[in-house]
Amino acid sequence: MIWKVAIFFCVAIIFDVPQKSEADQSLFFPFGLNEGDEFLPANDDGSTEELPISVAFPFFDHDHTSLFVNNNGVISFLAGVSQYTSVPFPLADGRRLLTPFWADIDTRNGGTLSYRQVLRFAQNDGMFLEADGIIRASFVEMRDFMSSWMYIATWDRVAFFGASDTSIRNSFQAVMVTDGRYSFAIFNYGDINWTTGTASGGDSGTGLGGTPAQVGFNAGDGVTSYSVPGSQTAVVVDIETTSNIGVPGRWVFRTDNSNIEGLECTTSGAISLFPLVGSMLGGTQVLINGPCFNSTNLIICDFDGIETSGRLLEDEIALCVSPTFYKVGRIPLRVSLDDGVTFDFTGFFTIISVEDVPDNVFSSVTESHQRESNFEITWNTDALESVDEVDIVVYGYQEDNDVEFSGPLIIVAQSINYHLGHYSVSGLPAIEIHFDVGVIGVLESGGQAEDSTHAALWSKVHVLQWHNGDDVTFWCNDWIGKEIRSDLSFLSATHPCPCTLDQAQIDIGRFSPHPLCDIDILSPSNCIHKPGAIHCVRADSPSSLGGGQECCYGFDGMIINVFDNLGGGYSHRYHHGGIVPYGEPHKVPYLSHFLVDILPWTYCCTYGGPHNSECNIFGLQRPSQTCNNYVPPPPALGNGDPHISTLDSTTYTFNGHGEFTMLNALNGTFILQARAAPLVGVTNATVFVAMAARYGDSDVIHVQTNERRVLDAYVRLAEDGQNFTRIDFDQASRWSYSGVSVTGRNITSDGIIVVFNGGVGLTLKASEGAMSILLVAPDSFRGQTQGLMGTWNGNTSDDFLTPQGSLLSPNLTTEQLHNQFGLLWEIDAVESLFYYEPGKDHESHTDRTYTPVFEPVANPSVNQSLVVEVCGTNPFCIFDYQTTGSQSFAQNSVKSLVQYQQAVDNRVSFVSCPTLPAPANGSAIVTTYMAGGVARFVCDAGFDMSHVVNLTCQSDGTWSDGDIPTCISEASGQTMSMTMPLFETSPQLITNRKKDPTSGTPLGPVLSTPAVIGISVGSVILIVVIVLIVSVICGPKKRPPSSGKVSSSTDQAGDHENPTYDHAEAWQ
Repeated sequence: MIWKVAIFFCVAIIFDVPQKSEADQSLFFPFGLNEGDEFLPANDDGSTEELPISVAFPFFDHDHTSLFVNNNGVISFLAGVSQYTSVPFPLADGRRLLTPFWADIDTRNGGTLSYRQVLRFAQNDGMFLEADGIIRASFVEMRDFMSSWMYIATWDRVAFFGASDTSIRNSFQAVMVTDGRYSFAIFNYGDINWTTGTASGGDSGTGLGGTPAQVGFNAGDGVTSYSVPGSQTAVVVDIETTSNIGVPGRWVFRTDNSNIEGLECTTSGAISLFPLVGSMLGGTQVLINGPCFNSTNLIICDFDGIETSGRLLEDEIALCVSPTFYKVGRIPLRVSLDDGVTFDFTGFFTIISVEDVPDNVFSSVTESHQRESNFEITWNTDALESVDEVDIVVYGYQEDNDVEFSGPLIIVAQSINYHLGHYSVSGLPAIEIHFDVGVIGVLESGGQAEDSTHAALWSKVHVLQWHNGDDVTFWCNDWIGKEIRSDLSFLSATHPCPCTLDQAQIDIGRFSPHPLCDIDILSPSNCIHKPGAIHCVRADSPSSLGGGQECCYGFDGMIINVFDNLGGGYSHRYHHGGIVPYGEPHKVPYLSHFLVDILPWTYCCTYGGPHNSECNIFGLQRPSQTCNNYVPPPPALGNGDPHISTLDSTTYTFNGHGEFTMLNALNGTFILQARAAPLVGVTNATVFVAMAARYGDSDVIHVQTNERRVLDAYVRLAEDGQNFTRIDFDQASRWSYSGVSVTGRNITSDGIIVVFNGGVGLTLKASEGAMSILLVAPDSFRGQTQGLMGTWNGNTSDDFLTPQGSLLSPNLTTEQLHNQFGLLWEIDAVESLFYYEPGKDHESHTDRTYTPVFEPVANPSVNQSLVVEVCGTNPFCIFDYQTTGSQSFAQNSVKSLVQYQQAVDNRVSFVSCPTLPAPANGSAIVTTYMAGGVARFVCDAGFDMSHVVNLTCQSDGTWSDGDIPTCISEASGQTMSMTMPLFETSPQLITNRKKDPTSGTPLGPVLSTPAVIGISVGSVILIVVIVLIVSVICGPKKRPPSSGKVSSSTDQAGDHENPTYDHAEAWQ
């Protein structure tokens, strides 16, 4: 620096002569005195003081609340930069840098450096709109981005150090933009005439030569960086003529992720897509970025073998529309620029169930149970790109020998202004259609209506009763007549329900919340079609016969039987998630289930009312499963710094520093690994910071703590075997992969849930940089586990089994367990399932010499009375408080332990009694079907009860002795002794079985013992069949269509494969 000053004084008198006019800075955002900029005084190698910023700026996956503006063309975040000669990236030592032009600038020779931060207000909205437009046009995934803050630093006509000709100047600008979550840097260049100061080897007369300027970004970890092509070479002087977005003099970058993302196009390879997910129904506009497009390209997109035509939307972005699929999951998307001759670009697109797609078209008519010809339709006007006119149509879905999503069945209107967002339908004529289920679509106008590549918005799947106007009673009786003759064996294979709400919420390996009745969703419409229920779950996997299961719970936390309350759950003939191989009748995700389960429920119970006979008989075909034979899963926990609770509830502390096997089950079929590292700011204790898992040949899931997002999840596809991709929960909260699903709805509070097809569930949460790992295991793991989470066999004395097969005493000290057990479960590098950031590997995360504190001593910085107040006598809480000094850390550790203990406490098996039949013209009122529940009976108005009786559910799973009363007509004195029972798992059985008091195993043969006076089960079914046949033959006939309407086809398969549904709003 001293000799640089000497050189400066050898230079002649300096005149601030601008070389270029303002026109040469046309790309620049407004700057200068009139804009309120602050100016750094003329200097050489100087910097501002640390400048606080009002909105945290994410940079290399770290949030920053202050920065430094440095004279030498650098913005830094952790310290000022006086270094005048740039050096190659990457740099270490925490040098977190944003460098629009890092070179030796000397503003004493001329020019200015000004800077300001700007918050978005109405007065400056135009400037923010410009920034948003640049970002939206550059990054396909940011089409909805709206900035709230920017920082503008401008080096205006600045000279270089040692210049003999001070008229040689450079002008450039860095604009930092963020919404608080995503961040971007825009580099604008005016005229660039020099690259190097004389102290860096440059020529005093030209400013060229030596070590030229560095343009790019540096994370400060010695590993991660990005340099603009040509940096630190002579060609950087021409940077104002180059670009990564096709605008000479402008470069744009995304800066919030762990790697800086540029926008250089390629002639082959990977592409970027937005969105990454789309509806099975098709019509999703998929934006494509990455290829070097030009106006002569003939773009074709191949969606897993189905080709659709594309078009160039902007200079760097193309658009294709997804076709219809009858499956869900990840598919390849290949792109051709030569009309399908070659496909040189590849990405991946995920098809999701129609149930998981947000509705974009709305109308109250979808809830109607009668014919409607006048109604309103509205739609989301922000959902489609470059669409001006749309057609409003109706499509239908049905299954016969094949699956069919067909349309338009009805053209409601054509060439409607898309941007209006609404349309009033008046006098819609009745048209013959043969579909009971469908959707309302808003489709891009033009071409053939049946062209599936048109952009489309869809309503929810619903019953087309608003158009068909079917006779509800006739429809339902028709369905019942067919259904009762169909194969109902699927009922015997349905999964048993958890008995209580607590059990249902813990058993994440086998059950997931119903999206329309979820206790964690705060919405007025939540559970609206399940009266009396506050939460429902559905079985994640199909039964052995392809069926599904729904279980609902009331305010008392107990399971609801649909026979007593319409809010109870139903058995499903077809699983809501479909059955592999998809695309065949009965196997299409959600739609097959809708046709055979939701549709008849809507007609028989919603349209007809919950207490009509058709709804009762529907219940015979889709009974509740009231938790007989349900076995709660065992939990295991790793949390705090770290404390481990095994599957057999043994608890201990292990503070290893490295990567370890938490659980090896079924001889390596399931593997769970965890990474432990010292807590930031604490040297004597570690915490879990990452986990990785795989079940069989499933895809690998890795979850790790993150400073900004709390937790990040990554997936490595089984067919890839090498590369991990971060899961984008902003685009979808639930992602399904091969053999595993990952859910991240509200990660801060609820964490990330990972569920493997084998019934393994993991709940990962994090706070203050420490991860908790709660696992629930399927019964197949019993006696087949080893690792840090123990040997699950019901015996707490053998949990400490080493990898070599040595069984250690359960009475070892923490230090002995650390050395003789915990450290032995370190994984080998070749066994690792983990994702590693650039420059990292297994050894980078391992310190075998690390020695933690084994028995905590009183922390002098902690108020010991607070330790007692917060922790009581909980040893793990005390350990965490004393070692970390953090009250909140200790409290979070306790929360995880409480959740684990609740899971342990809820492993009790409940005894339940079978469903009680109700007398004809009456009902049974049951407090609960669990032991101790009481049942009483009442008759409908106009009927008298033959006798009064209360039955009690006994501890052996049978009802107490007593005859179910009959209801006698007051007018005629006639008795109708037939009952309408809802059966437990089969319409042929109501099982009262004595059980072994120790094991709970049923004793003796299965006995069908319905408590119906004088009538056997077989007689009941026979009478029901006769009544139904009579009702079908002699009952009300289907009304002929008006105005030329022909009613929906009734020549369906025996299980009525295309019924309809409305009010239930996609229930079950």
